[in-house]
Amino acid sequence: MFKKNKFQKKIIGEVQNYKSYSDMLKPRRRRSFGKVLFVIVCIFLAIFLGKYLLTLASAAFGQISKGAVNMMSTSLWTPMQIDENGNINVMVVGYGGEGHAGSFLADSIMVASFNPKLGATTMISIPRDLYVYDTWYGIMGRINEVFAVGVGSKREFATGALFLSSMLEQILWLKISYYAAIDFGGFKDVVDTLGGITVDVPESFSDSTYPTVNNGYMTVSFTSGIQNMNGETALEYARSRHSTSDFSRSLRQQIIIKAIIDKMKSQGLWTVTKLKKLYSNYTSMVKTNISLKEMMGMAKYMDKLDNMFSYGLTTECSNITYKYSSPGCFLYTPDRSLFNGASVMIPDGASPGKVGFYDYTRIFASYVAHNQKYLMERAKISIMNGIDKTVAKQMVKKADGFANNIAVKLKKYAFDVVDVRNFSQVVSGTVAYIISTGHVDETIKTMKTFFPIASIQKDPGNLGFEALTGVDLVVVLGNDYLTTLVNQPFNYYK
Repeated sequence: MFKKNKFQKKIIGEVQNYKSYSDMLKPRRRRSFGKVLFVIVCIFLAIFLGKYLLTLASAAFGQISKGAVNMMSTSLWTPMQIDENGNINVMVVGYGGEGHAGSFLADSIMVASFNPKLGATTMISIPRDLYVYDTWYGIMGRINEVFAVGVGSKREFATGALFLSSMLEQILWLKISYYAAIDFGGFKDVVDTLGGITVDVPESFSDSTYPTVNNGYMTVSFTSGIQNMNGETALEYARSRHSTSDFSRSLRQQIIIKAIIDKMKSQGLWTVTKLKKLYSNYTSMVKTNISLKEMMGMAKYMDKLDNMFSYGLTTECSNITYKYSSPGCFLYTPDRSLFNGASVMIPDGASPGKVGFYDYTRIFASYVAHNQKYLMERAKISIMNGIDKTVAKQMVKKADGFANNIAVKLKKYAFDVVDVRNFSQVVSGTVAYIISTGHVDETIKTMKTFFPIASIQKDPGNLGFEALTGVDLVVVLGNDYLTTLVNQPFNYYK
C-alpha cells in the first residue's frame, strides 16, 4: 500500500546502527516532554482559533456580537467524526524536528479522547520504549520508530500518522480519526504570542542536566513564588525531570496548563493581531488532518473542557501494595537478552513470541475513555476487609489481603483509592457506604464490574468513618466476595 523505506523490517538491534536514529536507545528522560501540555494546547488552539475564524467571518458582515458568532457557527462548522461511544479521538505526536538527531522519532505519543456531551477529555500516553511488531507495515521495534518510518525521507507526515495511529488502534482499541503532529519548537512561540504566562511555582528546584538542542546539558533553576514565564522558560519548567519526582513534574505540567488556559480565556487574548499570530503559530507548529471547518465547529466547546484526565501506560506499579500502584500499569520490562540487549516494554500477558497481546490495555482504554462519568465524580475511596478469616481459609486458602488486592486493581483503572484497612466487624455481604454529599453513583456502578456489591447505604454514623478525612465512599468487602474468587480466580488486569 505504501512504499517501504530502508528502516522497515529491522529489529531493534539493527536499527541503532543508523546514525539518524542514534539517540533511540538514550534514556527517555533526556528527550521527554510534557505530553499533557501538547494535547491541551492543541485542543484549546483548535477551539479558540475556530472561534477566531468565526469572528472574522462575522466581521465581514458587520456582525461582531457573540450571538452572531454562535449563529454563524451553526452554518459554517463541520462536525468531527466520533466513535461508537460518541467520542472524538485525536492522536498527538511530539517530535524533535529538523536539526535534531532522529528528527522524526516520536518523543511524545498520546491519544486524546473527547466526549462532547460530557465535556470530558481523557488523555492516554504511550511510552516510546513499548515494543511493537506490525506485519502489515513490516515494522518491528520501539513504537517511537513507527512515525519516523512512515514519514521517511520524503517527509510524508500523513503516512507517518497513518502508521502510528493504526498501531495505537491495535493497542487501545479506540478508533482514531484525527492526528496532530507537533514540532517542539512551536510550543514556545504559542506562549510568547500570548505574551507569556503567570505561574505560581510551589517549590524551588535546580536541574543541572537539562538537555540542549546540541545534545549537551545546561542548568535551569526556579524559585518558589509567582513568576512571569516566556515560552523558553515555560518549556524548561515543564520538561525538567532530573531534580524532582515524576509526580512533581506532572504537577508542574498541570500548573503550566492552567496558566495557558487562564491566559487564553482572558479578554486580553481577543485582539485580531494576536489571534492571527496564534493561528500562524498553530499552522506552522502542527501537521494535522483536522479541517478548518472542523476546527470552527470545535469553537462551541470552548466552555466544556473543565474535565480533563491524564493517564499513561506504564510499568511503574506494584501488586504488593496499593500505595505504589498507578493508573495504566499494564506493561512490564522483559529480560533484555530476549530483545537483542535493548531495554523495552511489552504488555502484561505478552511474551517475546507474542508481543501484540493487548487485551488489558484495551480494557483500560475502554474504561477511562468510554466511561468517563466515574472519573468526573472524582470520588475518594476507602476499601475495608470485613471477610471472616475462618471462612476465607476454608474457601480459598487465604485469610487476608483481599482489600489491598481490590485497591491495587481499582487504582490501575484510575479509581482514587486513598485508604485500605480491616473493618471492625465480619460482614456477610459487601456494602458500599456513601459518607459524603458528593455524587458517587457512577463510581459504584463501575465498581460493580470488578466485584459484587450487595447493598448501598448511607453512613449510619456509628462505624467510625468520620475518622476518614476526605473520603467519599467506603466499600466493606463481605464473605460474598469469596464466592467470586472461587468461581473466578483474582486477576489484577481484568
